[in-house]
Amino acid sequence: MDATRALLDSLMGKDRNSAPDAKDRQSFKDPDVCKHYLVGDCPHEMWVNQEGKASPNSPVGACKKQHSEAMRVRLRDDKDYVTYRWRYLEDLRAILQKLVDENNKKAQKVKEKLNEGVTCTADTHKAVEGKLSAKETLAQEIIEAAEKMAEEGKVDASKQKLEEADKLAHQKFRLTRLKEVADGWMDECCDVCGSQISWRAVEELEARSKGRDHPHVPGAWHQGWKRCREALRKVTEEAQQAKEACRGLDVGVALDGDEAQNGGRGKDRDRGREKAKANRKSGSSSGARKRKDRSRRSERRKRSSESSRRHKRKRSPSRKGKKRRRSRSR
Repeated sequence: MDATRALLDSLMGKDRNSAPDAKDRQSFKDPDVCKHYLVGDCPHEMWVNQEGKASPNSPVGACKKQHSEAMRVRLRDDKDYVTYRWRYLEDLRAILQKLVDENNKKAQKVKEKLNEGVTCTADTHKAVEGKLSAKETLAQEIIEAAEKMAEEGKVDASKQKLEEADKLAHQKFRLTRLKEVADGWMDECCDVCGSQISWRAVEELEARSKGRDHPHVPGAWHQGWKRCREALRKVTEEAQQAKEACRGLDVGVALDGDEAQNGGRGKDRDRGREKAKANRKSGSSSGARKRKDRSRRSERRKRSSESSRRHKRKRSPSRKGKKRRRSRSR
């Protein structure tokens, strides 16, 4: 039941039962919609196991967002499809490029180790030589003990010790053989997944001589990096073509609308932060200008009121002067 519902959500959208003009209709700009899936392959789906789930050794894990074919259709039907597609392709290209760059750095370290002689062959030689030395010492001690027991007449005990010495001799032979086989091992770095691989078994060495793949190639790790590198080449070309198609278009308007609905992502998010910072600065500066203007107006009003009062005092006659003029008139 859950699988059927998930399939319907992917093909028709979670709002498949809503009217086309409904307010709650889902948009491809929603933050829970995977933008990488809209324009290509989601990196989270590149490293998967046989069940189609994210592989335990995946460098990115499982995708937590919705992969919907219905959202792909709505993106293609949008009037600003060209600009949205270009932005989403650029975001996908940046993520794939980062993954490939990190893997290339790890591969370079593996190659440096191999050039310094740190190989499976060298490690095997070191381990085998240590075990051979220990077994030779132990075998010598057992033989000496067996000879001493034989001199003392302990024949049965001496035979048991000699049997132990024979077992050690067989183990020494196997270790010596392993050391000889290790000389034929070949260590190298895989250019696709960056792993250190060794050609050890006879079948592997024969396959290498005939140009066949190493046994690690069908694994999820190698196949994931193969898909990642192929997707990077494809997305880089498509992003360049989309950029050419966007020349002369008002890209900023469409992307600003996407930021308002999607909350920003990647470069859109950075651009939104820069805009907010600029708005805060302009708001603070405009507020300061308004305060200065108010203070200037108040100062002008004060000066004008003081000057008007002084002017009235100069023009208005005193009471004594009024009385004198009245008496003269009489």
